[in-house]
Amino acid sequence: MISALQMSCALYDLLLLTYPRDFRVRFGAEMVTTFSDQVCGEWKRHGLLGVIRVWYSAALEVLSVAIPLQLRSSVVVAMAVSFLWSSALFMALFRATAPPCTK
Repeated sequence: MISALQMSCALYDLLLLTYPRDFRVRFGAEMVTTFSDQVCGEWKRHGLLGVIRVWYSAALEVLSVAIPLQLRSSVVVAMAVSFLWSSALFMALFRATAPPCTK
């Protein structure tokens, strides 16, 4: 289980990249320690199902904490708006130049 735990923690460490840098610097080490403790405890008590529950919770945390924190950054918002605008222009151009559907 040690290598699986280490791999799980390494993957969680990568997941922390979804959080803003200042947040990771401030809380990252504590988050990894807490995650590791939870995975170990759940593995001992409930096996793989327990570990899956810990990962599910971590994924929900990304959606409820990391993404909203990232959206506070004006750079991220500008990139998202730019992407959406470019996508809309591409779709408009594609639709304008595509041959009409005939049945």
